[in-house]
Amino acid sequence: MLKIVIVEPETFTLLGIKGAIEQSPDIEVTGDATSGKLGFQLIEQTNPDVVLVDLLLPDMSGLELTSSIKRKTNSKVVIFTNQT
Repeated sequence: MLKIVIVEPETFTLLGIKGAIEQSPDIEVTGDATSGKLGFQLIEQTNPDVVLVDLLLPDMSGLELTSSIKRKTNSKVVIFTNQT
């Protein structure tokens, strides 16, 4: 089973992504966070296979979070944004 953490500051978007992913029986959302700091703590605790990171977070950029994730974990990162 693929373990995923979602880091997305907008609750509506977070719930939509989480709901879509949870439709797959082969993927488990092991947690979600609305800030980079909380997300990184969750990632260290749950050691997911993949982290979905919004580019725009309230306390740091998604790129900064990705850099921290890559330095300290083996998780793969997918960066996205709902901004146009």
